[in-house]
Amino acid sequence: MSEDPKESPEQDERKQTQTWVVYALLLPSVRLARLFKIPLRDMGDLLQMAYYHELKRQGLKMRQISDQLGVSMRKVALLSKRLKHNFAADEDKHGLPRRLEFALWSGALSEARLQQAFPDAEPGQVRAALELLMRDGRVKENRGRTVTYEVNRSQFRLVQGAWLARVDGLNNLLENLSAAVFGRFFDGSDEAFARTLSLRVRREDLPKMRKLYEEVIWPELVKMDEAAQGDDDAQPMDVSIVWAPYEYFKTRRAENNGRQEEEES
Repeated sequence: MSEDPKESPEQDERKQTQTWVVYALLLPSVRLARLFKIPLRDMGDLLQMAYYHELKRQGLKMRQISDQLGVSMRKVALLSKRLKHNFAADEDKHGLPRRLEFALWSGALSEARLQQAFPDAEPGQVRAALELLMRDGRVKENRGRTVTYEVNRSQFRLVQGAWLARVDGLNNLLENLSAAVFGRFFDGSDEAFARTLSLRVRREDLPKMRKLYEEVIWPELVKMDEAAQGDDDAQPMDVSIVWAPYEYFKTRRAENNGRQEEEES
């Protein structure tokens, strides 16, 4: 058997960068796992299911997933079963409507076209998601020769109280983060942007940060979205805005430990 040709320095550097970037993205999950005391074995199971889930969402068949993961078809079938048992039903209920709504922002589509756009959706799931969106007033039905669906108001912010809906919002945030990381590290795209600022803010000024979003950033984004209506060349964008206290894990954990010690004494 002949050996593979030695990788060039550029290829080796790119592979090393890919490894370090994926490793860096895993660290936030590990930090939470440490706080929640999730065993390493359970973390490994979650990683396997997440990897399978992503390939399934991209429309890969079972054999293709087996080749990509480097595991047997039996293992793929097991991952499919475990995913459906643990997560799939809940994500379909909350995640698919958001994905459909985003797809409809660019224009009206029929149910058949939407089904084609989401090959990972099981029969009946697209219909159920459309009915939920129409019930919430987020999507409207256009009756004609072919029934199509379009966004009722693109300014609708997906703010929901149920914890599963909030987890779906987390999925959306991290999807955008992954896209920004890929754009900045590997694609060299000017369309991806990321900045992290560290500053000090008085406690009485903290509400001003939310006010900045509500009264300045959000209205400007709405204007840009409205200006893009009818423009076939407009670029769909995900925008995520995140802030939190510096070293939030350490400070909150110390406060919680302090309360626990007071209760015990």
